[in-house]
Amino acid sequence: MSRRRISLLTRPALSVTVLALLLLSCTPTGGSGTATSEGTGTDSDTRTVSTQTRIEPGTGSFVYAGAEKSTGQPIQVYYDAPASADLDTAQILIVVHGHGRDAASYRDSWVPLVEDRNVLVLVPEFPSDEFSDTEYNLGNMVDEDGEERPEDEWTFAVIEALFEHVREQVDSKAEDYVMFGHSAGAQFVHRFVQFGSPEHLRTAVAANAGWYTVPDDSEDFPYGLDGIAVDEEDLEGAFSTDMVVMLGADDIDPESESLRHDEQSDEQGDNRLERGLHYYREARMVADDHDLPFVWRLEVAPGIGHSQSDMARVAAPVLLGPPS
Repeated sequence: MSRRRISLLTRPALSVTVLALLLLSCTPTGGSGTATSEGTGTDSDTRTVSTQTRIEPGTGSFVYAGAEKSTGQPIQVYYDAPASADLDTAQILIVVHGHGRDAASYRDSWVPLVEDRNVLVLVPEFPSDEFSDTEYNLGNMVDEDGEERPEDEWTFAVIEALFEHVREQVDSKAEDYVMFGHSAGAQFVHRFVQFGSPEHLRTAVAANAGWYTVPDDSEDFPYGLDGIAVDEEDLEGAFSTDMVVMLGADDIDPESESLRHDEQSDEQGDNRLERGLHYYREARMVADDHDLPFVWRLEVAPGIGHSQSDMARVAAPVLLGPPS
């Protein structure tokens, strides 16, 4: 495949379903590792120094060295694990954090949601001082000059590799995983579905993304597909993947912090709700135009703005089913 230059802009970036417009080391809580300040729903800059070797019941974190194969460096993974007797049969949920790169906070938001469900929660962290927005939000598909990277260097590759690693470590019987991403994490998730060829993903929720790579050949990447080696007709696998575009009905502030504003993103809408509706509508139209299967779903959550914890509450039954 020839490498093509892609134009990149550097400016930062009701519980009713509405079809609108249509481990190498772990430190469990209470373990013998160095004490950490992970937060309880708030951002934290403190990182765990892990000393344990196994995922244990409760909350903790571990360094996943296998990430080096694609990112060139290990990453920290925060987790919440069920009792040891249930671990091998637990569903696996991978959560992708937002612009704040606050994996512990996202993990903590899911702890009460999985209390009555047999679920292993994994939240990989991509710190901003080590992963730029291009390396994180865009999955490292291109370099800072807009040149396409080989797929084995994409950040997306971490997800499947992490799933396989954890499944082996805990002797899991899980054959698939589910995935939740909010805000910048939703940017990661929807591009992972479109371009990452996830093999074991069962269902993904992309919640409240700030802007999207719309499956449109006429728009330049990263806003569309022009300039990369993927065209509209290549998206059968992506459109056949169960993804929920989940939007907060009140996520409508055009001046919201970290919301990107430039010509291309503003063409998608003035706020996150409008942009999500635009993305879903355009994707469905492309699937229809090319006679491709389309199983994506749209859910708009009433009364919710740009809140990862509130969106996680709505996403939990979608991804994991009802509590036991």
